[in-house]
Amino acid sequence: MAGVLEEMEVPSKTHIYPALVGAGIIALGFMPIPLTDPILPRATWLEYCISVLPFLPVLILTFASLSNRRIPAVLAIVLALLVAVAGGLLTLFLSAFSGAGTEMVTIHGSTLTIALSTSILLMSACEKMTKTVASSLFLLPVLAGLWSLAMVPVGYAKATEISAARPFCIAAHSPIERELTSLLGLRGLSFYTTSSGYKLGDSWYFHGLLLVDDSEDLEVYNWSPRSMTFRRLERPRSMIARPLTACQPRADFLAKLPII
Repeated sequence: MAGVLEEMEVPSKTHIYPALVGAGIIALGFMPIPLTDPILPRATWLEYCISVLPFLPVLILTFASLSNRRIPAVLAIVLALLVAVAGGLLTLFLSAFSGAGTEMVTIHGSTLTIALSTSILLMSACEKMTKTVASSLFLLPVLAGLWSLAMVPVGYAKATEISAARPFCIAAHSPIERELTSLLGLRGLSFYTTSSGYKLGDSWYFHGLLLVDDSEDLEVYNWSPRSMTFRRLERPRSMIARPLTACQPRADFLAKLPII
């Protein structure tokens, strides 16, 4: 790799340090949690590759901050364009099969693609104007990462408010139905469905489920990424998806969840 990278005079590392902080936010907001997710042992090589992509901006920018080497301008632009095209095509492909998750998959994929492309430009020997534009674009995935992380306290507060001290539990619905195992599972870029939905008269899509034990029956709520709250489902027992079996309500559900 040293033969491809060229050594530069050190002056301008100032733009890399803030970008490195932003890359850390991207990693925290985008990375799959837990990394021991039950679906990963059965994941394809493509799914494994996608799962590590949020860490690449951190690795790229860390290398740039610790070394005096930069990618030649032309090579950096070509690489950034290739990543942008590949990421764009993959995002379109995945969003086409995501049903109600189309909007979230599009946001997730496009902002991650921007993060990867611009991090390449930020460690390049490109001129200052190019790096200024790259830095501006890099803010988009950083903001997406911040929004994703902000949904953790929002989801926590909404679930606590709705449950009103009654036993409850939260379950993720996609790609498989499972009880939430960490607080970071409530992140905006994690707590949404990529399933095509279930239909019985109308279509229902469960981004994430909140089940509240009302002593007489279970109340069921579906997470809405757009309105950032849980919305109650009517007649949950009539649904093909069977949301009532997603998890088991209990009084100390959130209190015992680890952060990661």
